[in-house]
Amino acid sequence: MFTFLKKDILILIRDRTELAILLGMPFILIAILGFALSGVLSGNTEVLSMEVAVVQEDDEQQGLVRFEEKLADSGMPAPARQGIMASAAESSPASLLQEVLNDEGLKELVVATEMDATSAKAALEEETVVAILTIPENFTFDALQKMIMDEGNGSSLQLMIAEHAATQSEVFHNIVEEFVWSLNFESAIAKAANGENVLPEAGQTQVGGVESVSSVNPINSFQYYTIGMAVMFALFVAATISGMAYVEKTQFVFQRILLSNHHPLVYLGGKAIAATLVTFLQFCILFFLSSLIFGAFDLSEGPFWLGILLITASLALCVGALTALLTAMTMRFGNDTITTVFSGGVVTIFAFLGGSFTPTAGLPAIVQQLGGWTPNGAALNAFLIWVQNLDMGMLFEPLGRIALLTVVLLSLSVMILPRKGEA
Repeated sequence: MFTFLKKDILILIRDRTELAILLGMPFILIAILGFALSGVLSGNTEVLSMEVAVVQEDDEQQGLVRFEEKLADSGMPAPARQGIMASAAESSPASLLQEVLNDEGLKELVVATEMDATSAKAALEEETVVAILTIPENFTFDALQKMIMDEGNGSSLQLMIAEHAATQSEVFHNIVEEFVWSLNFESAIAKAANGENVLPEAGQTQVGGVESVSSVNPINSFQYYTIGMAVMFALFVAATISGMAYVEKTQFVFQRILLSNHHPLVYLGGKAIAATLVTFLQFCILFFLSSLIFGAFDLSEGPFWLGILLITASLALCVGALTALLTAMTMRFGNDTITTVFSGGVVTIFAFLGGSFTPTAGLPAIVQQLGGWTPNGAALNAFLIWVQNLDMGMLFEPLGRIALLTVVLLSLSVMILPRKGEA
């Protein structure tokens, strides 16, 4: 087996094109994606900063006056009217919206400028703003009437977003949507409480805050794409090593091995071990260079690298098993279509499902589940868990999936590999 292993390693070393693809290409992609998306994954809002236009068509004071007149016409006792009006004046929806847009914590992300409708549309066309938020006429009166007296149809904010900045526009849309949801939720809570504290206090549009209970460290773009590209290009190792098997079959190398009284599994084992070693070395080189040049990881943290090596070894064994399966299928069917389709299409699909290009958190649940059962997806999850310093016990699930895939792939390859007289 050592002879076959040595043969595959030497052939790969002499093939400079394949070496450039397996080592150079992922490093180039790490650099491009790391710089292009720097700050997004680590929570830096500077890359998402935006300017928006606010068109104010509502007269808040006039709306409050009309609402007070509405209360007077309802026959409500004077003390109750005074209490409601005091709360309404302090916390009218228009004022709360302005407070949200001018909040100190949001200023780094959103710069809201009040404009008239014509100027706002011109700014949107000139791409100087990413969205136009219109507060329609009678917004204050209609909203208060619906929230407190449950009369009328309420009012709606009008939002026009730009096509040139889809990401920023979506972020601003979510901010406005969250404000509306919070206001409606507060109103419902107030009604359920029989009118006590009918409106939220100024600056308190949410029933409760959001507190992070996770102790994970944020991950930056270079860390994420070092892992993402490494697990993706590990799959190309399987295609490269198994692709050699077709050449060896056409040149009758495999047949001569069988005639020399070597068991076919020895040949298959050589391929699997060669892919395992190459994958392991590939990871070591990529992680080292990314840490040295881009500062992705701290090279001096010994315990951290022990965990990285453990996950790498698990994935490398799985890639070796995958190589064995592709080799066995190539030998069985006698053509290189299998490895071509795998490297040309299947790897891309696995990379998408596994999250190599972008985190899968925002994708449908079925995509996340499928990605978790791909070798690269399970390994990426394990790496992220370890890098973010979560509980060591959480590694058992992704590593268990990798181990199960390894066993299944090896079993299939042994069953498919042709024996003497079948090759």
